[in-house]
Amino acid sequence: LCWRVLFWLLPTLCLAVPAAAATLEVGPDKPMKMPSEAAAAAHDGDHILIAPGEYFDCAVWKANKLVIEGTGKPEDTVITDKTCQGKGLFLTDGEDITIRNLTLTRGRVPDGNAAGIRMEANNLTVEHVRFINNQDGILSNLEVKGSLIVRDSEFVRNGACNPGCAHGIYANYLDLLRVERSKFFDTRDAHHIKSRARRTEVIDSDLQDGPDGTSSYQ
Repeated sequence: LCWRVLFWLLPTLCLAVPAAAATLEVGPDKPMKMPSEAAAAAHDGDHILIAPGEYFDCAVWKANKLVIEGTGKPEDTVITDKTCQGKGLFLTDGEDITIRNLTLTRGRVPDGNAAGIRMEANNLTVEHVRFINNQDGILSNLEVKGSLIVRDSEFVRNGACNPGCAHGIYANYLDLLRVERSKFFDTRDAHHIKSRARRTEVIDSDLQDGPDGTSSYQ
């Protein structure tokens, strides 16, 4: 009887074992040439490594618990000039995503609200990322909760007010916005940081208009 029970349980036990996380490599000489290819193939928990280069691409990251990072310095790996769904360069539709060591630049859409990163699900961590000359640096959707943690990052020449206003960081109704050791320079028209989060922490960071910035509020 015991062996018969075990025989019937084995398929169920096998189905319960989660798949191992994979490492997906992106680059000119890698299996995937563009970040959007990795985004389409990624499963929960995968690690995406993006080689140095300039990628005229955008990506919608739908899996949860991803780590997405450039393999060189932040300035070496550049995502630019293309937006997904009329929203931004990177869209984080999965929860608990970490993004590191990249430059996201020149996000533009006709409604004036393109983001380097559009946060569309709970909990996003951004480390060592440069947001250069986008309409929004980071924008969170209205319904998103959880935390947005930004560390050691740069926001330069972001912002716009045409027709509505876009900002360096635009955090809507999050539980927590935490910005650590980050720089906000030359923001245009709008705010360096705009937050409606229940709690907002800005720690050891540098917010300056500089000679060319025209921000309305820090």
